[in-house]
Amino acid sequence: MSSMRKDRKRKESMDKSIKAFIIPYEAWYKDTVLGEPHIYIGMYYENGGTDGEFRIVWDDIGIQLRAYDDSWKVLSYMPELIDLMGKIQIEKSKPTINEFAEMLKGIGFKDITE
Repeated sequence: MSSMRKDRKRKESMDKSIKAFIIPYEAWYKDTVLGEPHIYIGMYYENGGTDGEFRIVWDDIGIQLRAYDDSWKVLSYMPELIDLMGKIQIEKSKPTINEFAEMLKGIGFKDITE
């Protein structure tokens, strides 16, 4: 299958998923979450599957995007997120996870934390 055909099929697949986020520290499994505070963002399906996801991490230095190469295509479908991150940098703001989650809702992302 050609590269363009694969991209078209993936785009059609992503049209059925939603832009959403999960806050692990508020989820039902919160007692098992390890590491730095973070939020997952991705393209998710109602059945629990995903086209890809990445993390925004809050550490001692600041807020960091962590995305493995298999999630870069999904990230490319989220220009509004990149714009939001640019705005945060320009304003030199340091939103908390919950404040960031509210910002995500403001740009159309759904909170699917359970």
